[in-house]
Amino acid sequence: MSKNLLDRFFHTINELLELHGFQRGSRNWLLHARYVRGESAQCLRHIDELQIRDNNTHKHAHFIQALILADSGRYQDALEKFHACIRLDPQHIEDLIQTAKCLFRQGRYQLALDTLLEADRLSQHPDPTLYSALAECAWSLGDIKRGVQWARTGVTAGGGERAGALLAKLLVAAGDMDAALQAYDNTLTEYACGADTLASAGVLQLRLGDPRRAFHLLSEALTHQPAQHAAALGLAALMLQHKDLDAALARLKAALSVHPTCVAAHSNLGLVLLSKKKYIAALTCLQRAVWTAPISATACHNLGHLLLVCKRPASAFCRLATAAALRPSQPYTILLIAIALERLHDPRADAAYMRAAEMDPEDVLIRLNLAGRHARAGRVAEAADVAKLTAQLLTKENNAQLAGSLAMLMTLLKEAGVRTEVAGDMAVSDKLHTDNQSHSLDELDPDEV
Repeated sequence: MSKNLLDRFFHTINELLELHGFQRGSRNWLLHARYVRGESAQCLRHIDELQIRDNNTHKHAHFIQALILADSGRYQDALEKFHACIRLDPQHIEDLIQTAKCLFRQGRYQLALDTLLEADRLSQHPDPTLYSALAECAWSLGDIKRGVQWARTGVTAGGGERAGALLAKLLVAAGDMDAALQAYDNTLTEYACGADTLASAGVLQLRLGDPRRAFHLLSEALTHQPAQHAAALGLAALMLQHKDLDAALARLKAALSVHPTCVAAHSNLGLVLLSKKKYIAALTCLQRAVWTAPISATACHNLGHLLLVCKRPASAFCRLATAAALRPSQPYTILLIAIALERLHDPRADAAYMRAAEMDPEDVLIRLNLAGRHARAGRVAEAADVAKLTAQLLTKENNAQLAGSLAMLMTLLKEAGVRTEVAGDMAVSDKLHTDNQSHSLDELDPDEV
């Protein structure tokens, strides 16, 4: 049926309804049909006609006009129309829910929460949509505990995938990973979930150390939605753990094709290119990540480490100092700062090495670098003591690379003169970027730009 025939059909039905006495509200169905079909201009013309006829008291016309305004981003104008609906019918719950949605999109979370609580007071039956909206408002306000309670109520009331996924996210924010995992499992078992829920569940499985289950969920999410951003990033991280650099590179490029400004994708892509010894391309990716998010501690840390590998300690120190200011509790950032200061012949390097060791006394990598610093500074006795402690800590781990670096340090300490090697620097690169070969910048391939 063509558009003109539909218009004539709607017009005929409306005339028949008016002839049989259906005056007020007789065009509600027509307004709804126009709105659902996306014919906003024609819908607004009908609204003007109805408001003129009914002296601006046609409630459904106000409601549909408010929905059109909200869809176009004019939330304040939409609020005025929803308030007109509430004045005409204060007991209608849907008007309050839509008002809360507009307030939420404006960032006025407390007002949205109060409006939803009023709707809950008027509601005679449990509404899972209402409880899910309450949980989202509580989450935005930082009240995770109340958000979890409302999300649980929404799940009990039959909220489906939305309530279950929201409950799991709130439990993750609360730090209860086991309960969040159980919530995801229940949701995936009971409902046919979409790509977003599958991706979130897969990322959580990856964080909790179940790569097989994570791979299954993330792959299923990409099957449903090939452009799912979080799933592509999660699979890339999983492939990086298994040293599959080419597959990780493909996933990260796919993620960037969907979200070109994603900081995590640019940062991880830079690390992959570093592992493939594409130094200039890696610098480009990591610099783009820092430009996109200047206050991202991870991006600054990764760029600082790459600059160290590229023998630019002054620039590396600036980036690493920024990362340490943004996230002071990261010992590896302090360790890289110590290495940069040592390469700059700055006497503050010793304090930085000691600070990193104090932040994580049980870390073998930090202790090994501290022993190397003592050896390079000529403090043989201190280097031997730290090396002995490092050997004790290394017995708890199975890391052949660090064991080789420690053996080389022990050999140097046995010699009469201590050579100023940078074995510790090499160990840092191997640990942070999972590359078992030392980086050489003597020659750059012509295709690395």
